[in-house]
Amino acid sequence: MEEGQRLLDATSSWGVNLHGHAHPEMNEALTRQLACLAQVPFAQCSHEPALRLAQGLMEVVPTGLSRCFYSDNGSTAVEVALKMALQYWHNQNVPRRRALVALTHAHHGNTLGAMSLSDDNHHLQAFEDIRFPVHRIPAPHCYRCPLGKEKGTCHMACLGLLEEKLQKLWGQVAAVCVEPMLQAHGGMVVWPSGYLTGLRRQCALEGCLLIADEGSTGFGRTGPLFACQHEEVSPDILCLSNGLTSGYMPLGATLCTENIFQAFASPNPLHAFMHSHAHMANPLACALGVKSLELLLGPMAQMRRLAIEETMETQLQRLAELPKVGDIRQMGCVAIVELVEDKASKNPGRLAEVLESSVFEAFVQRGLLLRPLSNVLYVMPPYCMEEETLLWAFQQIYEVLSSL
Repeated sequence: MEEGQRLLDATSSWGVNLHGHAHPEMNEALTRQLACLAQVPFAQCSHEPALRLAQGLMEVVPTGLSRCFYSDNGSTAVEVALKMALQYWHNQNVPRRRALVALTHAHHGNTLGAMSLSDDNHHLQAFEDIRFPVHRIPAPHCYRCPLGKEKGTCHMACLGLLEEKLQKLWGQVAAVCVEPMLQAHGGMVVWPSGYLTGLRRQCALEGCLLIADEGSTGFGRTGPLFACQHEEVSPDILCLSNGLTSGYMPLGATLCTENIFQAFASPNPLHAFMHSHAHMANPLACALGVKSLELLLGPMAQMRRLAIEETMETQLQRLAELPKVGDIRQMGCVAIVELVEDKASKNPGRLAEVLESSVFEAFVQRGLLLRPLSNVLYVMPPYCMEEETLLWAFQQIYEVLSSL
């Protein structure tokens, strides 16, 4: 990129930016907190911004989540969830429940536990010998159905694969960990309606915990504030990060039910949840989180999200006509284009390499910053983006993809 070049951030800086760069109210919230308290060990002290943010989150997350544990990013939020789930069963003297279940196309982060939950890819090859075993089931990828069925007539057959896995591991599963409704960095896989409800039901029948990693889907990205709310599903543990501070500072949060919390509230010191980070619940980050949530719940942000969804729907239909576009998908304020060399076979061919190199550069030359994922292109704008600007971005995408 040339020095000083102006770029439109069309993926919200990898999904973290909700309200745009240099937002005056976010800037003011940070400045105000800087004048008061920058950092204090949260293991020994508490402070108002952390308490206010936790309370604000409790009011909007899926029902039943009543406790909040802070960390410092999305990967660590997942690590906390894993340790919490495993120790939950340990504290209740149920040692058989140690197995973890995750999906194909999963991406949960880059720390060891999060990498283990994530599906195999070339970025993880160097760590293959230290990732711990995870039981994996095929994701409900309707465009590339693992069972070779067609959407609309499949009767959610992919749920049967989860049922089979849980029956095989009956009484051994500690938790099932998923990115609900939209598996982001593993290929932008959009779930069919009803799969999340079925997954929640299967976890309840088996008696295991459900961990929902909403690092990429939280804070309105998929439509409702949280992706679980598409089907009124309440997980046992919820992981939040990306949009938590609107990209100003790193912060993670892992929320859980009162039932899970009580397993740690014991006079036995060995039952305590021994996990901490030097920057957990950083006051500056929490103050930003409070303000970001306030802006998100305001009428202007909600109106902009609806407008973005409508514009995306129209523009995706236009892109679907291009010869290299195999599939278009949309989930709330996320627009997805999967490119193929041949529509009939759905073979991506050389397009993964082309997207990540020359096509990426073509967008940059036009002033558009995107992040291709193999042969998948997505647009995930900050909620402040005006319709005219979003239309311009889609026009650039149309022109570049037309030249493939």
